[in-house]
Amino acid sequence: MTAQAAEASRAEGSGTDTSRTDTRVRLLARALWGGEWATLRQSPVAGDATRTAAQRAVLVRGEADHWALHLPTRTPPDLALAVAAHAAAHRQFGAPAQARAGLKPVQQALLGVLEDARIEWFAMQAMPGLRAVWWPHHAAAVAHAGNGFEDLLTRLAASLFNPHHADPHAWIARVRRSVFDADGHTLSLRSAQQVRALASVLGNDIGQMRLPFNPRSYAVAARYRDDNTHLWLPDDQPTDDQPLHADAPPDAQTPPAAGHQDDPVPPAAVYPEWDQRIARYRTRWCQVYEHTPTLQARASAAPTPGRDRLVRALARAGRVPRPGATRERDGDELHAVALVEAAIERRRHQPPDARLYRARWRPAPPMAVLLLLDASVSTADRLPGGEPALAALQRGALTTAAALRALGHRCAVWAFASQGRQRIDLHAVLPWQAALGDAQAAQPGGSTRMGAALRHALHLSGRDRRQHPGHRRCVVLLTDGELHDIDVHEKGYLRADLQRAAHEAAQQGIAVRALVHAPGDARALMVALGRAGVRPCAQPAQWPQALVPLLV
Repeated sequence: MTAQAAEASRAEGSGTDTSRTDTRVRLLARALWGGEWATLRQSPVAGDATRTAAQRAVLVRGEADHWALHLPTRTPPDLALAVAAHAAAHRQFGAPAQARAGLKPVQQALLGVLEDARIEWFAMQAMPGLRAVWWPHHAAAVAHAGNGFEDLLTRLAASLFNPHHADPHAWIARVRRSVFDADGHTLSLRSAQQVRALASVLGNDIGQMRLPFNPRSYAVAARYRDDNTHLWLPDDQPTDDQPLHADAPPDAQTPPAAGHQDDPVPPAAVYPEWDQRIARYRTRWCQVYEHTPTLQARASAAPTPGRDRLVRALARAGRVPRPGATRERDGDELHAVALVEAAIERRRHQPPDARLYRARWRPAPPMAVLLLLDASVSTADRLPGGEPALAALQRGALTTAAALRALGHRCAVWAFASQGRQRIDLHAVLPWQAALGDAQAAQPGGSTRMGAALRHALHLSGRDRRQHPGHRRCVVLLTDGELHDIDVHEKGYLRADLQRAAHEAAQQGIAVRALVHAPGDARALMVALGRAGVRPCAQPAQWPQALVPLLV
């Protein structure tokens, strides 16, 4: 007999201890947030001590005020408090059961981790001491976690539970930014609908990473957590076990990264991508999809207080010095030599030259600026005032567009996000020809494959140049500076491709600039675009003014 089997036998034989533990769980659960509880014991798995040891509690929603908790065969007394508190938190803060339809097994597992994090956050706000009860189980589980999907779930659960637990995995860091506000401690995932939407998006990320998952053998790593079957309505049909693939369309309920992703249309363009390891392009590597305006989600185009101030700043910055001898009919000051010559002509009874002024400045050639907004999932984070970062970026972009157009320049606003090289979405917030009142709002989601997005922005600018020649062309990236995509694991790969795309822009006579908003780091973009073409901006409200030096 194995050591695990012997331990299971001892647990089964100690009926008195089992009864005491069950009573303790019932009393603890009722003491926390009230309600009647029934406790039962699961049967051991015959001949399989490993599966018996892997059992997790099963929480059953009861009629009226009665819920039941089916405890594992082995529930040591020291685990009872953690199990009882977690079950009670689900009862107090959890959402009604929902349908599995529309979610793959990967997404269902992610939803369970996110919902556990949500209800435990609320519970610890009410009773901070619960953190000390639950954390040891996460610490023990995460110590042996690797990089498979179930390991990532274990690491994600620990990272969401403990704000001070730093995990180096980029995907986990992105999930944390989606779950918590900018301070990293305040929960932004408040509703079950938000949990489901985020689980859908993250499931597609995992699918494109090609990480295998067997839902039949999966068990949550933290021993005190239940199996989350109570989150779901009874199934009418068997669960779809088809895995998520990179070339499979996202689920219909998945919020799009920057537009509609369930459209059965071919990509608008397929671009090469620079691979720094082999020092050559990967041909036909990145698929870009365009999403033109619809009538569904309008962006706010209301006049903002900073628009007139921005117009004046752009007008001042855009002036070009004139040579000192230039004579003009209108200007900044009188031309001394012209005045003398005019007096002489008058004495000769001849009509004087009307060009009596000297213009020290002349307007710069008109510009055509394409503002390219980073609409990745990190822009869903809320700013200190409570507004999502992407909403603030879009409002500032429309303010800039209004100011540029008021001065006779052309301006368009697009947003981008990616889900691997096969899906880069560009959403037309404000096309070149659209009126400000017709601006559309992009939605956050996905990653930041900036090189492919920039190449398509160059294509859009070049297409406009054929119809409106004579403008100075510029593409301005508005981003937090973090280049990342779910199918890229080599450090510096995306930065090198962005640098190559910027070189392509220079060959086309189009300037590339970047404004990096907090809390992003501008250094990576400075390497790719040059220090002079990148500026950091601490406050989103200030970035239209910070943009002025980049445009002149």
